[in-house]
Amino acid sequence: YHQAVSSSSVENKNMNFKIPSFARFVRRWGALFRRSWRQNVRDKRVNALRLIASIGQAILFSNIFKSIQKGIPTSRSIADRTALLSFAAINMSMMALMKTIDLFSREKGVVVREQSRQQYTNIEYLLSKAMAEIPLDAGFAAVFTTILKSTTGLRIQLSQLTLSFCLMTVAGASLGFAVGGMTPNSEAAMTVGVPLLVIFMVVGIINPSGVDKDMPPPPIIVRWLKVISPIRWAIESLCVGEFEGMEFAEALDRKKKNNPFSFLSSSWQKIRDLPKMGAFVMVQDGDQILGALGLEGLRYSDLTKNIAILSCAYLAVSWFGLYLGRNSFVEAEGNRKEAQKADRCLVEQDEKSSRQKKIKQ
Repeated sequence: YHQAVSSSSVENKNMNFKIPSFARFVRRWGALFRRSWRQNVRDKRVNALRLIASIGQAILFSNIFKSIQKGIPTSRSIADRTALLSFAAINMSMMALMKTIDLFSREKGVVVREQSRQQYTNIEYLLSKAMAEIPLDAGFAAVFTTILKSTTGLRIQLSQLTLSFCLMTVAGASLGFAVGGMTPNSEAAMTVGVPLLVIFMVVGIINPSGVDKDMPPPPIIVRWLKVISPIRWAIESLCVGEFEGMEFAEALDRKKKNNPFSFLSSSWQKIRDLPKMGAFVMVQDGDQILGALGLEGLRYSDLTKNIAILSCAYLAVSWFGLYLGRNSFVEAEGNRKEAQKADRCLVEQDEKSSRQKKIKQ
């Protein structure tokens, strides 16, 4: 009986220890989430401008790349399809990154000060901030992809197009958290964030000249930059979704004709319709395009999974930056208190010496 009572008391103690801790976590997370969500929703002017920008950029891209028309794709539209998907991914990542860097770096000082008072933890703050920021960014990305898909002849499915761009905004926002967490203020965050985004663009874009397998591999630092570049994975996922299994209208027309010598007719038209750019010259279908770009054998699901993994890694870097910032703040606060204590001691000694002088007089 004594053992049963003791074991039950231990279980009650454990339950009493775990339940309040989890309840405090949920309560603090809920308060932080409401604060972040209200902060985002309250800024109606910025949200309206972002909505207008998403709609306007989709319409602008559709008017610039006019060769991407609805219907069966033509070989002349290959370069435009690749450029459209690349520019759109870069544009979406830039918008998410710049917004998050500006907002996160400005409130970092308040966050570090509140954490030094043990009001909440880094995990609670990052989870609430990400869950308040990411759905709004993904919503603007969904608006962009819906209009882009409806105004152009992109072959990729709307669900895949939207998923890639939503994950791209998530990665851009997470990268903004990482840059803001590792830098001391907003000016330093912008100074680091813009060159970093340019580097990720350079290593992430598709080379229109294709991949020469006889060339030696790039330096290891370039390969690592490619691995941690979300733009690279987003563009590759979009290209795989767009070109995999694609057949050109010219090839389908030749298959429909029964005359084996039909290819001799209108030869000038066929030559004129061939792609005229780097790796896209003389390709016959979408699988050959992926092979020329070095994307053969890649799966869309694996590429999007890499974007999600990168986003989690960026959030971990942000957590580490907040942890370092909190420690430095606590150390600076301790040094400030010690300096104040030393000043008070000097003042007290001066007052004591002045009193002694008055007594002697």
